[in-house]
Amino acid sequence: MKVQIWSDFRCPFCYIGKRHLEAAIKDLGKDVEIEMMSFELDPNYEGANGETVAEHIAAKYGISVAEAQANNKRVVDMASSVGLNYNFDTMIDNNTFKAHKVLQLAKLKGVGNAFTEIGMSALFEHAKDLGDDETLVALGFEAGLLEADIRAALASDEYALKVRQDEQWAQMIGAKGVPHFVFDDKVSLSGAQPIETFKQAMNYVATLEPAVTQDDDLMCTDDSCAI
Repeated sequence: MKVQIWSDFRCPFCYIGKRHLEAAIKDLGKDVEIEMMSFELDPNYEGANGETVAEHIAAKYGISVAEAQANNKRVVDMASSVGLNYNFDTMIDNNTFKAHKVLQLAKLKGVGNAFTEIGMSALFEHAKDLGDDETLVALGFEAGLLEADIRAALASDEYALKVRQDEQWAQMIGAKGVPHFVFDDKVSLSGAQPIETFKQAMNYVATLEPAVTQDDDLMCTDDSCAI
């Protein structure tokens, strides 16, 4: 079985949803190929410019900083339930286009899932800047990529095109936000679905003929997200 996951590194629900899927795969003992797909929540985002994550969210959605902090706390607790240690207080929020270019290289080299895991952990748990070339070189090297290949990908229009192709594909299949999961081109799930929902989808996909789509609130879109 193949599962494609459209996600953005700066989407907190994407990492949580990925963990839920992995738990479901482990519980079922299924042989599943995961392909990570690029999706930018805000291609024009230029970074927090000195704002904390809570201050940025408050300004973007017209809420108080205290409300933004409370929202973040709920996401932190959700992440903690699957073994992730989010820290929005130290997180460096930046544009992720460069990170997606490295992801496209990683996919070609067979380590796309590994790079996504390393990149999301770096952002949410270790206060790394995914908009910084040297940081991405180090993270890509950790995933098994060669430094020269990473630097070439960062400078390449070819890998930029690959990012755009993933994003166009997302539009074609009607992905409204991320995370968005597609199982063998038959079943589509959006949001950080519960583990049991992923298990049901995988058990059902082999016998399902028409495509089925289910949406969830725990996802990021351009207009609504914890980040």
